[in-house]
Amino acid sequence: MNLALALPSPSSVQIAMGLLALLVFYGWLAVESSKRAVLATQPFGVPDAICVGILALWMIYITTQSVNSTQTITLRLILANSFLYGSLILCIFGVIGFQRHSAISIFQLQPSRFPSAAASGLLWLLAIYPLILAVQQTIQHFAENNDDAQLIVRFFVDHPDLKNRISVILMAVVVAPIAEEIIFRGYLYGVMRRYCGRIPALLFSSLLFAAIHGNLSALPGLFILAVTLCLLYERTGSLWANITLHAAFNTLTIVALILWPGASS
Repeated sequence: MNLALALPSPSSVQIAMGLLALLVFYGWLAVESSKRAVLATQPFGVPDAICVGILALWMIYITTQSVNSTQTITLRLILANSFLYGSLILCIFGVIGFQRHSAISIFQLQPSRFPSAAASGLLWLLAIYPLILAVQQTIQHFAENNDDAQLIVRFFVDHPDLKNRISVILMAVVVAPIAEEIIFRGYLYGVMRRYCGRIPALLFSSLLFAAIHGNLSALPGLFILAVTLCLLYERTGSLWANITLHAAFNTLTIVALILWPGASS
């Protein structure tokens, strides 16, 4: 007799209570980590505040427009999105440079900072990954429709040819981690942190990051990931840590899709 089959499956109440306990534990870790924050207030000026305001409004508009629309993804859209990310990064660096500041210094992206910051990013991923998995598993348990994978995930599963998969991998592991960390944590969070305070900046930038991915079932997990990335930035002061964690997180997702393609449906 298989004893595992005789064990009762956990009830919804037990799952909810377990997740609540996990959230309380990680909340305590977040508070303790915040006590050792090293990120200083950056010298962002009025031009940065204006740019962040426009950027945030544009992202909110895109998010609201995508709610009731049928979305598709193609290789051309992936390339266009990469070009858009690159343009936004150039604009951010340009605005910062116009004020006679160095974006590399502000975001602590000097090559010498990479080894220690990257190590911190990997350690934080090991610490936070169980919580993200638990949240997503809980969402799947309570959701009536589990076939709600992100568009990029569905595209990767449905297009196994080498050209499309390489494009997705480069987008997920290289382009998105670099661009999104500079845009959301380095710039949007950094500017809002100066003018609005840490907590409002953390909550707004994290919610916007989660919402703009356009997937309701993934929103809680993405929100937790974004909050973690903000706290990691506070703890290390370098976006190298964020980029490493983000890239490693996406890499784990891609590896899981390759090994277990049916897990996304």
